[in-house]
Amino acid sequence: MNEDFRLTIEIKNSKPVELVDLTNSLLGLADEYKQFLVDSNGATAAEEIKLYVKEIKTGSIITDLVAIAPGMLPFVQYAKTVIDFSLTLEKTLKFFLNNKGDEPKIGKRNCQNLSSFLEPVAKDASSQLNCNTTINGNVNLVFNLNSIEANALQNTFRKKIDALKEPVTGTREKVLLYWYQARNDPKSKARDRAIIESISTGPVKAIVDESIKTQMLAGPENPFQLAYVVDVEIETINEKPTLYKVINLYEKFNKED
Repeated sequence: MNEDFRLTIEIKNSKPVELVDLTNSLLGLADEYKQFLVDSNGATAAEEIKLYVKEIKTGSIITDLVAIAPGMLPFVQYAKTVIDFSLTLEKTLKFFLNNKGDEPKIGKRNCQNLSSFLEPVAKDASSQLNCNTTINGNVNLVFNLNSIEANALQNTFRKKIDALKEPVTGTREKVLLYWYQARNDPKSKARDRAIIESISTGPVKAIVDESIKTQMLAGPENPFQLAYVVDVEIETINEKPTLYKVINLYEKFNKED
């Protein structure tokens, strides 16, 4: 294991940190690191290189993190990614705190990750977050944040998440639908219900033209084992999907394939 490159996250807490907050904080940081690898080194590197806890020290909550990719060479090149990642993290947080420099391109997932990362400090009014890197034994401060700054950043990320929300009502093209409940009898009063996970994970009432529904349910396959590529119109109540109207069917295939 190469120990020349480390990212150290220190939470100087004044009261105990809830375990779930600390866990989610590190998970958010790990997912940000993975996305950083995809952007900078490609998807293959992101699958091979993992962020590992090297050491947890006493006193404040001090976590040393290292990058390990045993199947990839040269190893040092990938061990250094924690250093580059820390600088990207610094630029992102400083921009959204002080509005200085070029705005980083971040999405909803980034905002959620960063908000989780800051949660232990945001919840403790007397706490501070320090981020350091170690290169060949030399320790460098990358950035630090107090609780007020962490809260301000979380508020900014929440606003960005709200701004990034896609309107649910309208037409979605070529989405994957599968049946939760379907009746092959047109006289049945029971409502068809379907799931489109890209819109909502729960079942929603569905209206399907009889000719399209015949295509969906015809054949020897069990329709509940199939997924369908469809165009759908969405109606909502209180911004929640309430009705799907399937207007086009492109193909169907076994969900296990």
